[in-house]
Amino acid sequence: MRSNDFLPCDGKNQKSFPRRARTWRIVFVALFVAVVSILVFTLSQNEPSYQGKHLSQWIHGLEYENVNPTEEQRAALLAMGEPAIKKLISLLEERDFALKRNFVAYSRHHADIHKRFIAPRYVVPESVYHAQAATALGEIGPTASRAIPALATVATNKDVLLSLRAKAALMKIRQESVAPLLVMLQETNYTNWGSAAYLAKYLGTNAEPAVPSLVKSLQSTNENVRELAADALGGIAKNPDIVVPALLDCLDDQDAGVRRNAIDSLCKFKSAKEQIVPKLLQCLSDTDNNAWLGAAIGLDKILSKEEKKTLLVPALIKSLNSRIEVIRANAASFLKHIDPDAATKTKQSN
Repeated sequence: MRSNDFLPCDGKNQKSFPRRARTWRIVFVALFVAVVSILVFTLSQNEPSYQGKHLSQWIHGLEYENVNPTEEQRAALLAMGEPAIKKLISLLEERDFALKRNFVAYSRHHADIHKRFIAPRYVVPESVYHAQAATALGEIGPTASRAIPALATVATNKDVLLSLRAKAALMKIRQESVAPLLVMLQETNYTNWGSAAYLAKYLGTNAEPAVPSLVKSLQSTNENVRELAADALGGIAKNPDIVVPALLDCLDDQDAGVRRNAIDSLCKFKSAKEQIVPKLLQCLSDTDNNAWLGAAIGLDKILSKEEKKTLLVPALIKSLNSRIEVIRANAASFLKHIDPDAATKTKQSN
C-alpha cells in the first residue's frame, strides 16, 4: 500500500472551482493521461527486459520508495547490461513536452490533481525518471562510464536533490573516495552539511564510513540536522548494531519530521525486526499524521499476514478513536486493506 493512497496532512492547496470549470478540467486531465499512457506503452516496447519485466518496471520506485536498489533490482540491472545502460542514458537526456510540464506545474498548486495523478505516478514528471535513471546507473557502476557526460549535465540541475543523485552516481561510476564527504559531515555547522548528508544517503552502502558521523548528528540541537541524519542512515542501511538503537531513540524526538524519518529508516533494517516492531506499534499512538503513516506503512511491509492480524489490526482499531480526523480516516483505510472482515465488523459496531 502506498503512502499516497491516504489522505494528505491538510488541504491548504485545495481550491474550489465552479462545476462547469471542474468538469472541463477533469475531461482535459483524462485526455492527457490517456495520451501519456499510450506513449508509455509504446516506449516500453523498446526497453530491455529481465524475467518478464521491462527496465522501467525494474527502476520504478528508485526515486523514493527504497532510494537504492534492492538485491533483486541490482541483479536485474546487471543482467540487462549494455541495452539497459543505453536506455538509462536516453532517459537522462529526455525532456518533458510543454503540455506535460504545464500540467506538472499546475498540479503543484492543486493538491487534488497532484494526489490523483502525480503522487500515484499515473503521470511521471521528468525529475522522477531522471532520478531513477541516475540511481540505476550508479548501481551498475564503472561499466556505465559512457553515461558520465549525461550524468554530469543532470548534476547541474536546479533541482538540488536530483543533482545530488547524479553526483552520487558519478562517484560510484568513477569509484571516487568518500574521504572528502566524511570531512564535510564532521561539522554540522558547515554550510553544505545538508547536501553532504543527502549525498551520503544516495551513495548507499558506498557511504558506510559516514555512519558514525551521522549517528553522532542525531544528537544535534538542530532538528533539521537530526532529520537529515536519520534519513541518510536509512539510505546507507548498514551497521545495525549502532544505527538501530540510535534511530529507536529518535522515535521520542519532539520533532515530527525526525520521528518520521527515523521510522522510515528503521524499516530498512529488517534483521532487527524484533526490536523495531514493538516501537512502531507504539508510534501508532502518534498524533502527527505523517509519523503515524510511516509506522503503519512500515508495519504493513515488515509483518507477515498473520502478524498483521494479531498485532497491527488491534492497533488500527485503536487508532479509529484518534482525536485527529485524518488519522482516523487513514486507520480505516488500512484496516479495510489488511482485514476487510475486521473493518466491516468495526464499522457495524460503531
